[in-house]
Amino acid sequence: MLLASIIIHAVQPIRHERSSASIYHLLQGKRSAQTLQDAHMYGLTHLFGIYPKLSRQFFDQVAENAMQEESQDILKNLPYFNGMTYQTQTEPFLYRLLLLVQLLSNQAKEEKQYIPVTDNPAIQHWIRQLYRQEQHHLDDWRNGVYKELYGLLGKLPQIQADLFVDRLTGYHHIGLTTVQLAEKYHVHETDVLLYQTSTVHHFLQHAESDGAAYPYLAALMDRPQQQIRSITTTAQKTRTMLERGMSVEQIALVRGLSENTIKDHIVEITWIDGEALSSKFISDNDASIILASAMQAGTNKLKQIHALLEGKYDYFQIRLALALRKEQEVKA
Repeated sequence: MLLASIIIHAVQPIRHERSSASIYHLLQGKRSAQTLQDAHMYGLTHLFGIYPKLSRQFFDQVAENAMQEESQDILKNLPYFNGMTYQTQTEPFLYRLLLLVQLLSNQAKEEKQYIPVTDNPAIQHWIRQLYRQEQHHLDDWRNGVYKELYGLLGKLPQIQADLFVDRLTGYHHIGLTTVQLAEKYHVHETDVLLYQTSTVHHFLQHAESDGAAYPYLAALMDRPQQQIRSITTTAQKTRTMLERGMSVEQIALVRGLSENTIKDHIVEITWIDGEALSSKFISDNDASIILASAMQAGTNKLKQIHALLEGKYDYFQIRLALALRKEQEVKA
């Protein structure tokens, strides 16, 4: 089961330092400071938010079984995911693509009466706008989308490509549902959704990195959303106030939040932007000392690192140093 393999993969770096709930929140994409920090700290950003509708009950059931059968039938190489980068783009891109394929297929047969594959008004409006702009070039779009999908699906494992193709709806052809796909390919419904997410991330990665080669798929992307870079809205507000020169105490007072919450925001920002703001709160030398102690202890647990340093640095400084780890390693 793919979900079980993903859980085992996530457990490896996080084992004994976080509860299973942290992995659940990671896969679900909970936009809290702690979950975002865990994703970065343990190198699991690629799995962030890949299954937003995952239920806690089902996760616990799969996780328990996965822990008992850790050495059995676990995929060694997971499909491609890039959740932290593409979390907000996955669903809009997928349904724009599905509706576009349906439109192009029916338009080729001059069929104007059909039920859209999605009733999402925002997706329908987006495709209508595209149609108005490109209605005289639909043959180019049809050939271009086919060529790009054919090429990219050919790079995927057969089952993953087949699951996506069988999902497509076109002229006088209705794509299979998640349940039908699971039955046809003898996989769990959860895995159908995960493979689908992986396929979309695969499309997005190629469209983003080589837009000249994949112009039609690239046109379906939302670039402004992509540049948000996963910082929560409340952390963004704190960053703006810090850039204006306000102190932690002032920001907490103005926003009606605790100072610890503002410090959570600073750590979150540091995971994304490095020392741009953190240098106001910790020096490179102090960060290096803390990281050396963390390596000596072989842990990311704040309490153990704090004890090893005999209380010389507070928890906020330790968290900042851990957030700066990648940047410190690059400099070294």
